Amino acid sequence: QDQTAPMPYETVSDGDWSEESTWLHGDVWDIEDASRNKDWSIVSVNNDITTSSSHTSLGLILGSGKELVVNGDNKIENTYYLELNGTLDLRDDSQLVQTLSSDLVTSADGKIKRRQEGTSSHYWYNYWGSPVGSLGATPLTDNNATGNNANNGTYNLGMLRKPDGTSFEFTGALHETGKISVYWLYTYINGVTYSDWGSMDANTVLQPGIGYTQKGTGISGTEQQYLFEGKPHNGTIVVDVTDTGGSGSVPAVSKTDYLMGNPYPSALDLHRFIDDNVGVIDGTIQLWQQWSGSSHILNEYNGGYAQVNKTGSVRAYQFVGIEGANNGSQDGTKKPSRYLPVGQGFMVEVIADGQVRFNNGQRLFVKEADHDGTYNNGSIFFKNGEVQGKSQDGEGLMQTLRLEFASIDGPQTRRELLLGFSDFTTDDFDYGYEAKNTEEGDDDLNLLFGEELMTIQAYGAITDDRVVPMKLNASGDYNYKIELTETENVEEAQEIYLRDNLTGTYHDLRSGQPYEFFSEAGGHQGRFEVVFAQQSETLSQVDQDIEGLGLYYAMGRKKIVVMNPNGAGIAQISVTNMLGQQVYFNANAYPGSYSEYGLPGLATGTYLVQLVTEGGSKVAKKIIIK
Repeated sequence: QDQTAPMPYETVSDGDWSEESTWLHGDVWDIEDASRNKDWSIVSVNNDITTSSSHTSLGLILGSGKELVVNGDNKIENTYYLELNGTLDLRDDSQLVQTLSSDLVTSADGKIKRRQEGTSSHYWYNYWGSPVGSLGATPLTDNNATGNNANNGTYNLGMLRKPDGTSFEFTGALHETGKISVYWLYTYINGVTYSDWGSMDANTVLQPGIGYTQKGTGISGTEQQYLFEGKPHNGTIVVDVTDTGGSGSVPAVSKTDYLMGNPYPSALDLHRFIDDNVGVIDGTIQLWQQWSGSSHILNEYNGGYAQVNKTGSVRAYQFVGIEGANNGSQDGTKKPSRYLPVGQGFMVEVIADGQVRFNNGQRLFVKEADHDGTYNNGSIFFKNGEVQGKSQDGEGLMQTLRLEFASIDGPQTRRELLLGFSDFTTDDFDYGYEAKNTEEGDDDLNLLFGEELMTIQAYGAITDDRVVPMKLNASGDYNYKIELTETENVEEAQEIYLRDNLTGTYHDLRSGQPYEFFSEAGGHQGRFEVVFAQQSETLSQVDQDIEGLGLYYAMGRKKIVVMNPNGAGIAQISVTNMLGQQVYFNANAYPGSYSEYGLPGLATGTYLVQLVTEGGSKVAKKIIIK
């Protein structure tokens, strides 16, 4: 009796994976049917083979000089042993995923090919990270140990290829059509100031995980395709980092950033990357996007950094100035997803000396075509253009609200805020779910975490009594608007209101209409809150006594402003510091619907202001004096 056991499955002729004739004993076994392939299969490819399907194997051996071409957007996944003696050609958005137990062995010629598209504009940057390194024979070792996988090769831009496989030409000019300008090639390693950008050229050696900047080649069309060809990175990748700026997170003073890149020929899950680097990075990733412009002059760039973490993402602010300030307008056109595509470079903030770690547990197969603008669907490469589609997520759901603040008749401004609610986050600081605002605008709206200003913030689950405070800044007496622009995973029946404590107004954010309002100049902490239930229409006597009664601190004039639209009798006003010491008292409140009370000479700090009505009801607010 013939011994036909597939140990391993072997090809015997050039052709398509799906043809029986391609395989030894193909008429006996079902290896040609991708839908019935077993994940524990061991496959030996001894010929030139093409496939338009995804394949998972325990072992995959590609013969010397042979080529496995993967068409379409498909996955080659290996769970134990991958041997490359020929070429694995990953076309379109096909990806190679090696899991936490998968080791790579290569001959001197073993390699992959992987293409990625960037912007073609020679005025626009892309941030890159290479998924491959230099060729070289590597033996069988544990690629997934704690230490750095020494089998990974280094990379230089001289290895980058055109779509036809020929080498790119480089130029020292600011731009030259079809060529890569070395003038715009930079790394940013443990940097604090603008001068910390490090120039590089086509021969500069880059270790796995290191990102770099590059402008487009200026060819016609919106995209330039680049071909990465080399030994695929695999396993544990460790990047040593130093918190050069020290304590604090002030741009150009104490905030340390590092330009990194997805080092694998597959998508990277930012949730897992963030979790694996707790205590070393701040937990929020920054992605550069350039959306328009035709100038090499820094202050004329139309671009900036979007933020993404485990709660979600917010669009980029317009970048201005040599140290990366912004103009107060959030003009970015893309919201990142949680998945980084192949080749994507990104910034992390370093908060302590240590090591940033990449590993195979962060890898997965997610297509760029699956991105539909939502956080959990698809990956999106930050170039130009948009992509659409679907994806999956096995974690608990985060409910998110996206708010937008904008000016109506004042200085141009736009701020996007992201609020997240879940059973696995808290009202305290949650690493990886919060993003600070490192630059407060003169016309601005921010979430509050204590006295910290936040652009992304996570909380516990939504409840009727939950209150989300915010801080408003107005540079003058102007009109502004706040609106709800997006929700994810929030039931349609869930009520969501913006409460204006100055006017006592509840605005239904679900109405699809913005809340428009007037503000005098200054910082107004506590005027606006997001709440999830309206005040009861059936008021108690105490409620009736204080209905509509509100107060805020006008920082520019150093006065308490009391809004009393119903003319409640106010018996007294007091101000107490955080030591419990009373620093102001007034038992002769002014009558009327609007009144002001000066607070000169108070030291910087947090204070509690309390109004007591003639009926004994109390209204209290915390204020901050700077």
